[in-house]
Order: sequence, then structure tokens, then C-alpha cells
Amino acid sequence: MKKQRTLLHDPALYDPYRGLYTRAELEKVRSYLKEELSRSLKHFKKNTSPRPHFISYLFRNFRSEKIAGRLGGITDHTTGSQNTTYCDVRVGGPKFDNVINGGLEDNSDRDESIEYINMPAEIEQDSFRFSLWKLTDAKYREAAEQYYERKSKELHYVDPNRGLPSRLKRPPVRHWKYRELPEIDREFWKYRIRLAGNLLKKYANIKNSRFEFNCHHRQSVLVNSEGSMILQQQCIFELRGSLWLLNKKGEGIVQEIHFTEGDIKDLPDEKEFLRIIREKIDRLLILEKAPRMDSYSGPVLLSPVAAGLFFHEVVGHRLEGSRLLSPDEGGTFRSLRGKRIAPDYIDIIDHPSLTAFGNRQMIGHFLYDDEGSPAEKSVLVEKGILKEFLTTSTPIPGQKKTNGHARSQKFERPISRMGNLMVVNRKPVSPEEMKERFIEEIRRQKKPYGIHVLDTLGGETGTNSYDFQAFKGEILDATRVFPDGREEPVRGVDFVGTPLSSLDSVMCMGNDPMLDNSYCGAESGVVPVSTVSPSMLMRSLELQGQDRERYTQYVVPLPYSTGKRKKN
Repeated sequence: MKKQRTLLHDPALYDPYRGLYTRAELEKVRSYLKEELSRSLKHFKKNTSPRPHFISYLFRNFRSEKIAGRLGGITDHTTGSQNTTYCDVRVGGPKFDNVINGGLEDNSDRDESIEYINMPAEIEQDSFRFSLWKLTDAKYREAAEQYYERKSKELHYVDPNRGLPSRLKRPPVRHWKYRELPEIDREFWKYRIRLAGNLLKKYANIKNSRFEFNCHHRQSVLVNSEGSMILQQQCIFELRGSLWLLNKKGEGIVQEIHFTEGDIKDLPDEKEFLRIIREKIDRLLILEKAPRMDSYSGPVLLSPVAAGLFFHEVVGHRLEGSRLLSPDEGGTFRSLRGKRIAPDYIDIIDHPSLTAFGNRQMIGHFLYDDEGSPAEKSVLVEKGILKEFLTTSTPIPGQKKTNGHARSQKFERPISRMGNLMVVNRKPVSPEEMKERFIEEIRRQKKPYGIHVLDTLGGETGTNSYDFQAFKGEILDATRVFPDGREEPVRGVDFVGTPLSSLDSVMCMGNDPMLDNSYCGAESGVVPVSTVSPSMLMRSLELQGQDRERYTQYVVPLPYSTGKRKKN
């Protein structure tokens, strides 16, 4: 009888290229995490000092697919999946453990444990538990080193947060709701990308263009020594376009298209997407001839998305409570709890458990944070008065209550981060009145014009005490509005400023709240966030010039603009 090779597992079930895991596979992951956590805890209690008082595992399965192209052809189609586990080992006790300065510095990619965060693609017991063992052992040694470092530091420096607990104990959470994540129609999106690219072929001065569809599926399993077991899943879909024009002066002018949605049905349909591309092409051709600005200070009208970016950078990051635990942070609002920081008609709320705004999904949504704490609604500012900060499971000065906003990307320690940041206007103003007040303010200040920011690309802010307490918003599209109401497109500037003076300049807000889904980067990595804000009129905001680098013209003309194409 011919001997046959016996398969130890079903290859279809464990196909690493499939990426997403079934309910049964995720339950296996949970059991392996739980078993290794119990085994490690039992050993640590008998054989180590300092002993861990808390251990958690956060397993993440990321599956991403990208389809990109230009000028009617697909240039890139990639699918990838990766398993990682964030392991948190906290030694000492709940009143004093190894986490220093709110965990803001616990994100070094040089740590030994970084080498072990990747988990096997196949959920095989011994291979999986071996990876967990290596990771846990390294994390314990790093935690012990941090613990003794913190105790040693107290010989030289006063810790102002010494009286605060290092971590509040939580009741166990059991949340295990599995759902099938949707697959995508690849051929449909390839067709859509080709169709979009074909529109650019007749514009020879647009030297580069690219369209891209991205699908991100995320599955996470958390278990910890308090008995929590949590499964969370998420989908994010992106449809993007980038157009780059080179004018005769050698200036590169950009227009971007970006849709980021939690439901694929919220992406624009074919007709709407092509309309938006044509609109962006027309705008690019107008901006090609538009005057370039160098600087400005005066009245500025921000569109809803631009206003949302303003609040994200100016207020959101500075209300992340983890920053109050670090002496290296500037703490703009540290001593302003209970005091007015914005006009009395403004509320600022972070509400991660909301799933949608209007008919669109919010990608900043989560029910439990990356420490396993329930995500709670946090009223940060009410009627202009600062009420509280976003927190992890660690209390912050002046605020005993925590609200479950610990978030991270991969190996970084979770710190308090925004989820669904919402700016609520109690005194909405119509677009007509907003425009009227804008022009009145231009005239009152005797300015030659004001600036209307129509679209933004992104932003950044500095919160460290050694740096400038400033923020910046990258302007993608803007017009200047003259005292007689006439408008003219302009380019070449970004808005900048400092937090407190900028908030003092808010005059009124509109009745047009809009959702903006995007990503936010900070010390704990890049996480999905949602911001809702209406438009906003500011008495004064400063604009600064963008990069003025110029490019030489191409020597050889574009191949598809040099005459008739040859027939295949």
C-alpha cells in the first residue's frame, strides 16, 4: 500500500493570504491568549521581583487591499495581512508601577520586545504560544527596568503625580460579538480606477495623477488579568485621487480627492466620483493662474472640514489627559479646568461609542479602548468652559473619573487619544449671515481682503514644553474675499497660530456641521478618528507661506500628448 503524507491541518482553513479569521479561529486565539496569560502570571508570582500586578494581550489582525492606477491602467494591486500582539506588563502595584510620564515615551522601536510582536499567520497552538512567551518575557524585563528607573529617578527629581494611582482596577468586560466583514468586488474597483484615470489624458500640463482604492479590515482580541475578553472588528474604505500640475514657472500645484468611510456604500457612486474629478481638474486649471500669497493676518472663514481640523489640532491633542502626567508637556489647558476657553455657545464632546453622524459611519468609533475600558462620552468643553480631559485607566491631576480613550496602533503604549470629536454650536448662523458678518469684519478692520479656506489636506501641532505651542493647517484650496464681496482664488499659504489667542478670535459658527473621517498620528501611533464641526468665522488668523521650491520643466513631452496614438 502506498504511503500518503498526512496533513496536520486543512490548508484552506489556515490560508495566510486570506487574512480574515473566522469565529472559530478567533476563539482559538482567545483561548491561547488566556492560557499563556494564566501560565505567565502563575510563574511570575512565584519567581520574580518586582511582580506584575496587571498583564494584558491585545491581538490585532490587519488585512488591507490596495488597487491603484493612473491614466486608465492599474499600476498596483496588493493584498496583505499581518498579525501582531501588544503585550502590557505592569509591575509593582496599582499605586506605583513602571509606567512613566503617562506612557508618552513608551514607544521606542529599539526595545527588544518589538522583535516579537508579530504573530504566526496560522493559528497553530505551539507556534502561537511560543511567540507569546517570547513577547511576554521581553516585556516583563523591560517593565522591571522601567520600574527601577522610575524609583531611581525619585532620588533626584520630585514626581508631582506620586499621589495618583498608576492604574485603576476595572471590572471584567465580556464582549464577544462576531460578524462577517464584507468582501470587495475587485473588478468593479479596477474598472472605477481605470475610468477615473482616463479623464486626465487630455490635460498635458497635469504631469502626474493617481487614483487609489483601499480596503482595511481589522479584528482585535483583548484578554487581561482582570478577566476581560473583548472582540472588536472594523472596516475602513478609502477612495483617493491626487492631481499634480506643473505650471510654466516650475511651481507644482496639487489637488486631492479623499473619501474615508466606515461603510463602502458611503463612497461616491460612479457618476458623482467622475463629477468630483472634473471639478478638481477645473479647479486645478484655475489655481494654475491664481496669485500666490506669502503671508496674511486678518479675518478668516473656515469651511466645516477646515474648522474641524482647527479644533482637532488646537483643542483635541491638548485635552489628551496623558499629557498632564508628563513634565515635558506644555500643558496649555492644565490649569484652566472650570474656566472659559471658548465662546459660550460652543460645546466640545468626544463620543467614541457613536457609530454614525447623519447617514455616514464614523471611523473613530469603538466600544472598548485598547486597555479594555468601556469607551465613554466625554464632555470636554461645555458652554465654552473646560470640564475634563480624555483619559486612559490612569487618573490625571484634578480628575478622578476616567473615560476609556486609551488607543494605540501597534507596539506603542496606549495613551489618551481622540475618537469621535464633535464641536456643537449652540447659536448656529446661516451661511448668508456668516458671509455678511465676514465682509463686515473685513471692512471694520480695513483689510484689503479676507481669506475663505475651502479645503484642507492635514495639520500638525506641537505640545512639548521645549517647543513652540503652535499649530498648522495645510490649505488645499482657498479664496480671498474683497470688501465688495468679490472673490479670487489664491494659493501658497497655510494657516498657523497659537491655541489661546486663536480661540479668542472665534466670532461665530455656522449651521452646517459636517463629518470628516481621517487618521491621526501621535506618540501611540496612527489611529482612525472622526471630527464633526460646522463652519467658523474668525476675527483674526495668521497664514504663512508654503514651500517655494520650483521644478525644471520636463525635457521630453508626455508620450500621449505628442500626436496620434498608434493603433494596437
